[in-house]
Amino acid sequence: MRIIENRTGNSLTRPLRILSLLRGQWDGQREPALQALADMGHEVIYVDQLLPLDGYQKLVQRIDFDVAVLWGNSLQNLLNSFDGNLFLDEANIPYVTLWTDHPSKHLPLLERVKTSNHKAMFIPDSQALAQFQNLGWENVFYLPPWHIDPDIFKPMPRVPELAFEISFAATLISYEAERAKWREGFSDEMNAAADKIVAKGRATKDFVDVVESAGTDFGATTEAFSKIAHAMHYEQKALAREYLIEAMGEQELHIVGIGSAATNRANIILHEGREWDDLSPLFCSSAINLNLTQWPNSCHHRVFQITASGAFVLTDWRDDAISLFEPNEEAVYFKSLDELPSLFERYLNDPEARARIAAAGRKRFLAEHTATHRMAELSAKLYDLL
Repeated sequence: MRIIENRTGNSLTRPLRILSLLRGQWDGQREPALQALADMGHEVIYVDQLLPLDGYQKLVQRIDFDVAVLWGNSLQNLLNSFDGNLFLDEANIPYVTLWTDHPSKHLPLLERVKTSNHKAMFIPDSQALAQFQNLGWENVFYLPPWHIDPDIFKPMPRVPELAFEISFAATLISYEAERAKWREGFSDEMNAAADKIVAKGRATKDFVDVVESAGTDFGATTEAFSKIAHAMHYEQKALAREYLIEAMGEQELHIVGIGSAATNRANIILHEGREWDDLSPLFCSSAINLNLTQWPNSCHHRVFQITASGAFVLTDWRDDAISLFEPNEEAVYFKSLDELPSLFERYLNDPEARARIAAAGRKRFLAEHTATHRMAELSAKLYDLL
């Protein structure tokens, strides 16, 4: 356990004592948000080791917390680790959850924390927000990606061995492997529903929203739906990679990321993955950085990482995204993979346009989208909620 240092000396008239917990794989990526809250003047206590249930219970009995701020994956892991009521509910401590993905696949778990102490869920997708509200969740708020730190993602010198015309920072796992992993124990009805989603995705070569497709038939809070949603999260991600590789034609694409899939196409070059906090050299060295988004409306956090690095991003059109980065001015969007060849030709042959758009994207990120901006929004909302 540690207190996050206030690096600025800022003070608040009414600082909050905030608890946060390590309970997920990607906590390091989320920590800049805690630092931003501490720099604002809040007292942030971060439990950076896994504890048994009685360890958490003793902690909240010993220290008087105003609120707990939990990442969505940490809440998921806490609920999976311990039966019964969440210890924060037992201790009557208010808490909020911040999500980086679409939480629909966790709905059965989340029914356990549909309590008066769970003051808010912050979701980075306006369509998912509406879906949760339709399912009876009242305090659900839209908060775009909230954890991107400009001290980590920033302009870097060009690295010759990363000087690719087109790069894609992503995992690459085959569809067959994902299907086999996530559909174990599926009933015939569940397989049929999942196959319907896959068929629609293959026809449109785009993301299919699982809540809209299967939520009514199965009930979005059932275990069956949760399993389908988990499978589709990973299967659709694998399919999106297939669609992209097909759309590349003969254009060379460098995929940088972990994964077990292979390809026999000479123009698709696979590279070892880089640590999440060491991606800026890739972004700054590549002429075009591709991104694919798996959620209905959301602006993917990769767009923020790339623009923060002062690099050029080419990403799929999402309605939330265009309000965050202006099309053709701060980021370039495609509505169909069929548009990629002409966009590649245009921007590979226009380095001045790439530089102008990349500079404008970074300016917009620094002005509106850093972890500090998002946590200021969260801080104001916490006072309202408490």
